[in-house]
Amino acid sequence: MKLVLPVAAVLVTISSIAVAQMPPTTGSSTTPAVPPAGMPGSAPQTATSARTQIEASGYTNIKDLKRRDDGSWQAIATKNDAEEAVTVDTSGNVTQTR
Repeated sequence: MKLVLPVAAVLVTISSIAVAQMPPTTGSSTTPAVPPAGMPGSAPQTATSARTQIEASGYTNIKDLKRRDDGSWQAIATKNDAEEAVTVDTSGNVTQTR
């Protein structure tokens, strides 16, 4: 009879630990649908993330940054002392357009 209470306490503790380690059952996910902005393969959703993608490609002095209807971004930026038109597509790829 003296062992019942300690055994019950141990079982409650073990089951509490097991439940705490289970993933949520609400159907929500903590994994983003797309990679975070600025990572390769991520679609820039904001002007800040598009600017980050362009800078990561070696461009500076970014100006006239505008979002296109298709979700891509266009800007004028400098690389190797030359001003160039650049585009950030919906996959996050930066390309020189002229």
